[in-house]
Amino acid sequence: MNSREKPSAAFEDLSSTIPFVDLTVRKTTALVVVDVQYSDAAPDRGWVKACEAVEPGSMRYYLERLAQTTIPAIRQLLDAFRAAGMPIVHISTGSAYRDMRDCPSRFRDWTRRLEQAAGIDDLWWTGNPDYAFREEVAPLEGETVIRKTTQGAFNGSEIQNALDRAGIQNLVFAGVVTSCCVETTARDAADRGFGCMLVSDACADCSPAMHDAAMKNFGLYFGQVVQSADEVVRAISVGAT
Repeated sequence: MNSREKPSAAFEDLSSTIPFVDLTVRKTTALVVVDVQYSDAAPDRGWVKACEAVEPGSMRYYLERLAQTTIPAIRQLLDAFRAAGMPIVHISTGSAYRDMRDCPSRFRDWTRRLEQAAGIDDLWWTGNPDYAFREEVAPLEGETVIRKTTQGAFNGSEIQNALDRAGIQNLVFAGVVTSCCVETTARDAADRGFGCMLVSDACADCSPAMHDAAMKNFGLYFGQVVQSADEVVRAISVGAT
């Protein structure tokens, strides 16, 4: 692919030194969809509901972007990867225990403070119905599902082993939230030697500034950034000709 989102006009030459992810190499390139669960990515549920209870209006932009841009873009990527027979990994955030004993203390303490302030319980418990993936982008049978107990998947799941066993070398990231779980997981993947790509319109954050800063930083130091799912789909289709 020759198209990427530049970190800034001042960094065009520097960002061009980041290696490209060759999407025509299908067997070793996986789509990674991060945390598109009802607990993270749906109105009036889970984390979004809690944030709105504490600070009304704080999730307005996030929800608009999810509905208008991010969920359709993720669906487009899923359709393209499935049609091409390329690997797909779905990541979720969740604790197997209501007391979150399998999560780091910092994450556990932050969650309890948010729950108390919002009057909502069990935000990340796997027994909460909100733990489920959003139906529009839910895994199909045979697709890899990884549960993480930290915001970055490489610190709180078996994703490294799963990717290594499958022979995956390149990762295309989509999901939520851009500057938190998506960026943390993608940065760690790059540091572990994976070729990485962020798809901008297939990610969502709480504000445009937060999203843009994450994309610019990642594109300068860690991996390739492309603006749209359309670009990824076109590149995959090249490999079929």
